[in-house]
Amino acid sequence: MRIVGVDVARSVAITMAMASHVWAETDLGGYPPYDLSLVLRFMFQIAPPTFILLFGTMLEFVYRPRWADPTSRPGVAVRLMSRALQCWILYAISIFALFLVDDGYSLPFSIGTVLFMGNSPYTEILKFYAVVLALAPLLLWVREKWGLIPLIVASLLWQVAWLWLSKLPDAQNDLGLPLHAARIVKFMTGFGDLPLAGPSVMHGLTLVVVGLCLGAFLADSAARENLGRRVSGLLAASTLVAVLGFMVMPQGTFAGMSNMSLRMISHPFYFAIGAVMAVWLTAFCIWLGDILNVGSKAGWARMTFFGRTSMFTFAWGNVLLYLVQPEPQDLNSTLLWAALLLGAICAMSFFFDQAVRRSEFVGAAMKKIKRITDGIARWLVQIMGSPATSWR
Repeated sequence: MRIVGVDVARSVAITMAMASHVWAETDLGGYPPYDLSLVLRFMFQIAPPTFILLFGTMLEFVYRPRWADPTSRPGVAVRLMSRALQCWILYAISIFALFLVDDGYSLPFSIGTVLFMGNSPYTEILKFYAVVLALAPLLLWVREKWGLIPLIVASLLWQVAWLWLSKLPDAQNDLGLPLHAARIVKFMTGFGDLPLAGPSVMHGLTLVVVGLCLGAFLADSAARENLGRRVSGLLAASTLVAVLGFMVMPQGTFAGMSNMSLRMISHPFYFAIGAVMAVWLTAFCIWLGDILNVGSKAGWARMTFFGRTSMFTFAWGNVLLYLVQPEPQDLNSTLLWAALLLGAICAMSFFFDQAVRRSEFVGAAMKKIKRITDGIARWLVQIMGSPATSWR
């Protein structure tokens, strides 16, 4: 059973993420009143947890049924590794664009950034996905062998450990690690004083595990009527938790979410709030599109092109922002630039989606790229081993 609301939630999240990048690039945030700007930036910050969580849901929906058949596991591992390579290639393209237009991205720094030893303004999620997709066979192996409980416990323990691990000596300033090595430590673990955007791989896996749980919850809803009851209950529960959370959250937490400070230090509040809001958004979209049946399935399918072109959007949409670099001088020109850039990103993604589905030339080119990355992925899986090939 295909749940259209999941695709809608993914598209909403990606739209919010790109809108936040346009907001920052045009400096649109300098014009609204502070309180309104704070709320809008908080909404933007819900986007990354949502599409990371939905990645876990996709693993449960799409890949786990195939993983259940041991003979299919090598193919699943290759496919996930191939997607990881595609994310990494797109990330490298975005860094190359920065190398061309940004003096801060020298050749050595750009090469280091491509190798996960740097930082980019907007495309760090591609780097995150490249690593997590490569780790996904391990998650599926644990999920199939022992269930969700070990993953839930491990992810919660890592979040709780923040209270102590965040006080450990800094990798660069205290332990003397080279800057590039310290950046890798921060990217993988979330700890250190370097200003990387995050989320770290280890902390982000919490959201992936929540997505696996959500996927399992929805997958059990075999009948449409059962889905309605479950999603309605989930929507009510997540709404209640969100309202209570906003009422009791410590002072400064809302602002910390909005200005990315909690995200940059991998604070557990960022992931707790992000998980609750991502579940709420997903449940609301499912409730709207699948339970109430608002609109037509064909209409929803046309509107969810962002979800189908997510990697393309994050790469080439942000490359457009890197290359254009607008400098509006007043509110009217800022609004115009924001509308033009967001409209251009939407148009790029829409026409790419149409071209892949309808153009023989583009479709053939994409299949050729996939064959290349599949071949490299197959080789990597064979030489590195994986839960699919070496563990039982």
